[in-house]
Amino acid sequence: MEPQAEELFGYSAQEALGRYAARIMVHERHLDLVVKLFSDVMATGREWAGAFPVRRKDGTTRLVEFRNMRLLDDRGDVYALGLAADQTTVRRLEREVALSTRVIEQSPIGLAVLDTELRYVSVNPALEQIDGIPAEDHIGRTTREVLPELDPGVVEHAARRVLETGRPLVDQPAVGRTPADPEHDHAWSVSVYRLEDAVGTVLGVAVSVVDVTEQYRAGVEAENARRRLAVVADASARIGTTLELDRTAHELADVAVPALADVAAVDLLEAVVKGRRSTLGPSEPAVIRALAVQGVNEPEALEAADPPGQVARYGPDRLVTECVRTGRPVMVRQVRDEDLPRIARSPEAAELLRRAGVHSYLAVPLIARGEVLGSLDLKRTRNPVPFGEDDLLLARELAGRAAVQIDNARWYQNARDTALTLQRSMLPRHPG
Repeated sequence: MEPQAEELFGYSAQEALGRYAARIMVHERHLDLVVKLFSDVMATGREWAGAFPVRRKDGTTRLVEFRNMRLLDDRGDVYALGLAADQTTVRRLEREVALSTRVIEQSPIGLAVLDTELRYVSVNPALEQIDGIPAEDHIGRTTREVLPELDPGVVEHAARRVLETGRPLVDQPAVGRTPADPEHDHAWSVSVYRLEDAVGTVLGVAVSVVDVTEQYRAGVEAENARRRLAVVADASARIGTTLELDRTAHELADVAVPALADVAAVDLLEAVVKGRRSTLGPSEPAVIRALAVQGVNEPEALEAADPPGQVARYGPDRLVTECVRTGRPVMVRQVRDEDLPRIARSPEAAELLRRAGVHSYLAVPLIARGEVLGSLDLKRTRNPVPFGEDDLLLARELAGRAAVQIDNARWYQNARDTALTLQRSMLPRHPG
């Protein structure tokens, strides 16, 4: 008899050993029933479980939950094993377990239990929804195996540290994509706690996951707004410091790299440079003069660009032609190989862009006083993030501010050239 049994029944092991258990723990009126139940268990080997009134040594009666089963030793001798617990305690534990189960199942917070190898033991419905993966596909697998699109190394490293030290990790940020929404980034706040049994044996860790995507996106938007303001402020100070057309174009390209793109080019329609208005029909090419190109450590992408001062014809199918013809931005978030011929000036330039790793493209028209002057051409190679709506807003803001300065510079240049021509024509001719 174990110490817990001594406490439950009131008899010490010395008092109980060797005595007929039914006679010291069962009231006489229940004796026949107990003998029958015991005989059935020993004869058939079937377990019996239920509540039964037990008489304690002090004469009081207590309802006890029993589970009785037959045991055989290696010689074939038959024994009986009885597992008993106070019914009040059992009912309290059942209520607590039921409550815990209901809370876990209905919680909007994703909850999981991982073993000491950091493999899923259980997950609740909220985590199934967050991951977009059924509970049964979690069990027995690690986070790295279940969610390979995330950066599970960070989570696993944190969980391993909690497992080793016992110090909980609270509100660890995590960002990524899951099968629940593979097209968009989500953000979560992850907390990890070590699980131990009553004697301190480490069982694993409990993980809670709270979706904080809305707060994350609000923070990103605020940060993007601050970035836009900083870049626009920088542009206001740096663009238009002179009335030189080439200098103004270079200032715009310098502001765009690396704040917005890895490679930037500023191009004007040749007709605009000559002081004429330009309107392109649907099937007309665009005759464009490159004014400035900028890129840091981008030799192949720079080689693919038109050198400043060069005039090039871009066919009606080119994206830059579409941009200056329509006066609307053109964005290719994810550039594929088949997109490059519509971006580059030639097949050779398209191959250079492919080797440079151009993966996202954006062209924004330069518009001043209702006239399309040219375009701001942007490419990303090193920056892994494709162009998005925030980048488009910033590019349009830069292009709009710079276009006014470029327009002033080109009219000033045209007026200066006209004045110089007129001055030369008025000089006296010397006889030959």
